[in-house]
Amino acid sequence: MSNETLFDSVANDLAVWLDQTSSQIALAMAPQGVAPFAAPLSETQKLEYYRDQLFMPDGEPNLQGRAQQMARLGPQGFTQVFKAVIRAYPMLRVPTPPQPAGGGTEEMAPPSITGTEV
Repeated sequence: MSNETLFDSVANDLAVWLDQTSSQIALAMAPQGVAPFAAPLSETQKLEYYRDQLFMPDGEPNLQGRAQQMARLGPQGFTQVFKAVIRAYPMLRVPTPPQPAGGGTEEMAPPSITGTEV
């Protein structure tokens, strides 16, 4: 014999209905497993978006956009996105500083200080 009352039975039925209905609504809002309001973008569109977040139109760093993306993506995600943008837009890469003639192996002479001998 069960000690379940009418209220217990109604509460159980209501709990099952809420669980099933909420799952059905969630599935209906995410057809094909895509989150609501998510836009299907091509790889080119994604790269253009991140390029604009990381760089200004003139190629200068977009510091505000970079800070936002770093906070959103974390260091590893940011690095992955940054490398993908640089591969797609190599003109945004910071140029390598010129090396002195001879491959940079010469020793630099210390600067001469005149008039300060003791």
